[in-house]
Amino acid sequence: MSIFTLKSAMEFASNNEIETWVHLFLNGEGDNVGLSNGLKMKTRYWLGPIEIETRFLDRVVGPELNMEYVEDEDWWNYNMNEICNRLADGWDMPPLIAENRNGSLSVRDGNHRLGALQKLNIDKCYLIIWGDNGVDDILIALEKHIKSKQNL
Repeated sequence: MSIFTLKSAMEFASNNEIETWVHLFLNGEGDNVGLSNGLKMKTRYWLGPIEIETRFLDRVVGPELNMEYVEDEDWWNYNMNEICNRLADGWDMPPLIAENRNGSLSVRDGNHRLGALQKLNIDKCYLIIWGDNGVDDILIALEKHIKSKQNL
């Protein structure tokens, strides 16, 4: 049984250990050691997991040419189908991990999961957000970001 579930992330968060969970996840099932190492380079501030509408999140991986990390469309679709199947089987999906980037919620881990949620028209998910300037800064940016997206 995986410890990398929403339930386990919530338990870590309730003990003020969400950063520990993030690094365990990224160095384990999340398979994103590079992100974990980068996060450790300086003090980060964490919020979450919180439930949020997927439309407020900015994906950075995908087959679209405007993505920060362009991925082969066949590989992207394969991942989408695998995640969709896991979700259909009742997977307790781990929260996505996003950075507060100048008021944008940039998904830095979980882009495939976000893509699968969007494909399935699931409009909410759980998210862990980090920022470099404190939790209050994250909350202010989150509020501004959501208001700006609601006005579109």
